[in-house]
Amino acid sequence: MPAAPEADASWRQDGNGPGRAGYQPVAPYLRAGSAARLDTLWTAPASRPDEQVGGAIVVDGNLLRSSGGPTGEIRRYDAVTGADLGVVLEVPARRLGQLAAAPDGRSPALLVESQAVASGTDEPPARYLGSYTLRGGQQWQVTLPDEVSGGFTVAGELLLRAAGSTLTALRLADGTTAWTAPLAGEAGLHPPVADGGLALQTFAAGAGTGLAAFDLRTGARLWRQDVSGPRLIAAGGIAYLTGTGGVCAHTVADGARRWCDTTTLRDPRAATTDGQTLMVFDAHGRAAGFGTGDGAVRWTRDWGMPGTEVATSYWSPVNGGGVLYGVGYQFAIRDGAPVHRVELLALDAATGTLLARRDLAFDALHGAEPLLISGDHVYFAALEKLIALGERPAVR
Repeated sequence: MPAAPEADASWRQDGNGPGRAGYQPVAPYLRAGSAARLDTLWTAPASRPDEQVGGAIVVDGNLLRSSGGPTGEIRRYDAVTGADLGVVLEVPARRLGQLAAAPDGRSPALLVESQAVASGTDEPPARYLGSYTLRGGQQWQVTLPDEVSGGFTVAGELLLRAAGSTLTALRLADGTTAWTAPLAGEAGLHPPVADGGLALQTFAAGAGTGLAAFDLRTGARLWRQDVSGPRLIAAGGIAYLTGTGGVCAHTVADGARRWCDTTTLRDPRAATTDGQTLMVFDAHGRAAGFGTGDGAVRWTRDWGMPGTEVATSYWSPVNGGGVLYGVGYQFAIRDGAPVHRVELLALDAATGTLLARRDLAFDALHGAEPLLISGDHVYFAALEKLIALGERPAVR
């Protein structure tokens, strides 16, 4: 077995880092050989049958999973064995959603977005962002605006969140507002990212999409650019955009377009990168790998099954150990009856070779569940339960 990695193998927020690039650099066990033998090892359902899983992260060998309804609970599990280690936090009458942990060694330990359970009145349920210790002690809480948001991103000492047409930076230490910046349109369900000392956010711009960059310290807007689509990740000084206008790369420092591919994929969806290859799934059962420097197409792969009427990817892919992981949804009519399939796909990041496809056997079609990697496991926080996959130990 390989030596234990020296770097942190945790996965502290959606997309893993502030650029939301979905890359796990510490993946010594999950490589092409083991990925080809992926199997479901354990699952963790929501706290009650009438509740939903809201999010998941891995910190220091523990997996934290949120859910909510009347319970409002975060539970902790051993990330390897799935052993239930008990409740970390209980916030009754809350629906708990996205989770994140502060960078290693910083406070607060745990961040969670939540919504009050509907009271039966016409008033919209209040939304909150809270900071807690890993023992459940509250450090601060702020009330969030009742506007559409794609969630939050932790970047250094700040937490970034776009709601409606405003980008806000909150201080991790106490939840106070460091700065706010107006956007020239609605951000919708697309979260901000950070790279190179800048905060980046996409927004609706007429019939198209705009991208704006702000100084991470002050919130001053530095540039604005028209881009190919609203889905955004950033890594190594490059911002990658996907949408109906293609797969494009822009320099973070000034917004200049580096390259753009408008033909390889139809309606490209979310992307992930290891710094060498940008890997993208589209809405029509196809994936592709592009060179990050020049956009050269390194590989394409059809993953939709024959006869499938709908083959799309709603979920953000991730990669590590030279393997690309994505969750896809497929729909077809078989003998006059509808058939749904949600599956985990594992592809070789360098060649696009299909290594494995595993049916996740659930039919809750919801587009916000995170996919994450840590150690020798891949986790998918599906709506009804968290699913842990890995290579099943050989029976002796």
